Amino acid sequence: MSKEFAQVQQPELRPLGSSPVPEAPPARALSPRPVPAAINSARQQIKAELLDIVQRLGIRAILPGAEQEKAAVDKLLEQLQDRDFSFHLRTDNLPQPSGSGRRPDPAPAVDARLFGTWELLYASNGTAVTRTGVAQAMISASSQLPGVGISGIRQTLALDPDGSITTTNEAVFGFGPLGSWSLAIDGAWRNTGDGKSVKVIFDKFKVKPVGLLGLQLPQWLPQVLISLGGDSAGGRGGADWVTTYLDDELRVGRGKSGNAFLFRRLLHS
Repeated sequence: MSKEFAQVQQPELRPLGSSPVPEAPPARALSPRPVPAAINSARQQIKAELLDIVQRLGIRAILPGAEQEKAAVDKLLEQLQDRDFSFHLRTDNLPQPSGSGRRPDPAPAVDARLFGTWELLYASNGTAVTRTGVAQAMISASSQLPGVGISGIRQTLALDPDGSITTTNEAVFGFGPLGSWSLAIDGAWRNTGDGKSVKVIFDKFKVKPVGLLGLQLPQWLPQVLISLGGDSAGGRGGADWVTTYLDDELRVGRGKSGNAFLFRRLLHS
């Protein structure tokens, strides 16, 4: 559940008395472009190597450290990115606006493969959660204390009917005899206007018990909701994110600091 992303594009300054800039239309889903067979074959080889290294890293794949092994992963991610000819936010083939005046920012046409639930497999410098001392202590204790640890780090992306892109970042924390708890943070992706990066604003924090004494608890159990204010209060973790690779199985994102994240699809939206 990282909050690290790429730089925000600055808004255009307009002289006083000029006409207001029309708001950008909402996002819309877009089918992906076909991929040539040779490029697809190269990607499959890179992906197989990636998954092999990540599997051998185990939990270390999402923790800081393990620089030597992670250098190999980062190199493969760069190769995978070089073979990608499309971004998840496309602005081509959009209709021209009617009437006179400045063209508004085009609606982000979102690759439909982006939506669904994604499991975090790799973070080159850990995440905002796994870099904390508490999280690392829990992970270290997981081999000795039953029911203690962190699992199920995932991200769910969806396209709302109003055209907004919503995100839920979630992880399950095991506290031994105190049970397992799902901690999630909800927010929205805001288009920055460059066609490939977004600003993420978190507005809601959720806590829910999901397990006790090794048994899964019913889904109908209530959850605790904590409002973070959203756009009206600046939100929490307002940060920027760029997707550098996307296909039916894997997704790669990068943050402002260059931290790379590898996700594997769990469910389609």
